[in-house]
Amino acid sequence: MMRIIKAFKKLIILLYSLSILGANSVAQEKENLPELGDASSSAISTNTEHILGRFWLAQMRRGFPQINDAITNDYLKHLIYKLSEYSQLQDRRLELIIINDSAINAFAAPGGIIGINGGLINEAKTESQLASVLSHELAHLSQRHFARNLQRQQDRGLANAFIILASIAVAAASSPEAIMAGQQVLAQQALAYSRTNEQEADRIGFLNLTSAGFNPEGMPNMFRKLQELSRLSGRENLEFLRSHPITKSRISDSQNRVNELNKSNYKESLDYDLIKQRMRVHFSKNTRQPIFHFKQSLRKSKLKEDILISNYGLALSFSKDNQHSQALASIRKALALNPTNLILQTTLLEIHFKAGHLLEATALGRELLGINTKNYPLSLLYAKILMNKGNYEEAENILKNLLPERTSDPIVWYWLAEIQGLAKNTISLHRSRAEYFALIARYDEAIKHLRYALELVGNNFQLTEGIQSRIESLHKTKRDIKELT
Repeated sequence: MMRIIKAFKKLIILLYSLSILGANSVAQEKENLPELGDASSSAISTNTEHILGRFWLAQMRRGFPQINDAITNDYLKHLIYKLSEYSQLQDRRLELIIINDSAINAFAAPGGIIGINGGLINEAKTESQLASVLSHELAHLSQRHFARNLQRQQDRGLANAFIILASIAVAAASSPEAIMAGQQVLAQQALAYSRTNEQEADRIGFLNLTSAGFNPEGMPNMFRKLQELSRLSGRENLEFLRSHPITKSRISDSQNRVNELNKSNYKESLDYDLIKQRMRVHFSKNTRQPIFHFKQSLRKSKLKEDILISNYGLALSFSKDNQHSQALASIRKALALNPTNLILQTTLLEIHFKAGHLLEATALGRELLGINTKNYPLSLLYAKILMNKGNYEEAENILKNLLPERTSDPIVWYWLAEIQGLAKNTISLHRSRAEYFALIARYDEAIKHLRYALELVGNNFQLTEGIQSRIESLHKTKRDIKELT
């Protein structure tokens, strides 16, 4: 199985990593955007891209370990949507996947899929550096580089789209030999794709980065960071740099763009600094190492913000080591310096819950969610607290309130099913389980659960019709994948 996953991972990286590391233009030319519409749509429609992206995302969720940290997910989603408001994206049905990998990587896939490795957050020094990568990836999506690349290949375009879909289905069918057979051809296509479009994505990404109010220095500084990492670790250890090395001209070009702008004062995000500490603790090889690191950092800290960040990291480290009283003491020191920061407040709730302080967690969770209605990490966390207290109905309602904006989030469906199961709401349990399995490409499991639900419905015609319709749609999804392969 590991061999399959590794092979599939290589293919995905080659196919979809429209990396930030391509060639760049030297001149700060006027941002004339290409006409999209009929030309690119003749190869593959926006709707087909959307469907393709969701097929691919489901397989990624099934085969790749992810970071299911609600606080990090919520932060990144808000950052991506903020950048998208200043992009040329017409279809903003965006989906985020955070890969549990310390390697530096990010990618954009057809249909609005943005992927980020946890390692990118670990290595980007500032929010502007991270935003420069994401704005670049959003530019790939807004300019429909996938569709335009297929169009340039004319009659081969649609066939290549089918090949990509086929590779997804092959991975699901557990055939690494078949994956590797077409990998060389697909790799050449992917490399041509990025070489053709990187310059445009860099140019437009820079424009959108500055329009969104981020420090433009983030782009050249990120390039320098990547170049330095390549010297220290070797290019083969950085997925971005294997095919698209950072050049001096690219760094100088991005810096020239910055120099042509009027100087301004930019304040970097405290929230990003807090998210960085979550990734640092997440990737730590043992529990004691980050405790030692943050204690050292705290002793050296002079500025208020540095003291806050060190205490936050220390709170996370103590909590991971199950030193709950020390964790609470550290998070309260951080909160004393910024009492209204929602990440700090949510982390206090998180630590209380992990420590088993259900009374304190319940009171705090109710208070915070009352102020921040439908907040994603708060809702998930408070629902789990209520579940542990046996308040199943309230917990279920909280998660259902998330569904209008989080219908495609498997984590919401997973916990909804858990709560419904404990409440002995068996029909709803099976329906929620079905949605969870469908979102991670386990279609047979999804259909099985829907059939279980159907057996329990009785004479409820409306409910029966809804379940049967969903079964039919999943069968159609399976047929579509099979036919395309």
